[in-house]
Amino acid sequence: MSLFTVVIEGRLTASPVSGHTRDGREYVQFPIVHRDRYRDATGKWQDAKAMFFEVMCWGDLASRVRNLVRGDQVVVEAGQLLPYINDSELPALKVQARNVSVSMRFTDAHAGTQTKQRRGDIVVTGDGERYAADAYPEVVADRELVHHR
Repeated sequence: MSLFTVVIEGRLTASPVSGHTRDGREYVQFPIVHRDRYRDATGKWQDAKAMFFEVMCWGDLASRVRNLVRGDQVVVEAGQLLPYINDSELPALKVQARNVSVSMRFTDAHAGTQTKQRRGDIVVTGDGERYAADAYPEVVADRELVHHR
């Protein structure tokens, strides 16, 4: 029995990749990023440094998470840190998931392929600023920011 548990909420930065060990055991892994925001002394929103996690899932859990897609917001309950070599200078951890669920904090539950964005969608930032989605395509990757006219 493990006493270590960590709960991480983050957004998938890539779709899950599945595979099998030499023994035939199925696994699925996917990367998530957790970005925290805070208000500074002037009251403006600031982005904290992003934290990256590589999530490993095994067995039945692996077969369930394979339908997630890049951009899905998830909550991961992990019980084991795994050795991980990261090529970038950004902080990263590899965790073994006990449970994964779709987060509904910012949007309705969604897992699987997303519907294409329509022209005329408006992107609203966390600060309340409004932009036309087709003018800022890199911002529209966050589904929670898209609102329809």
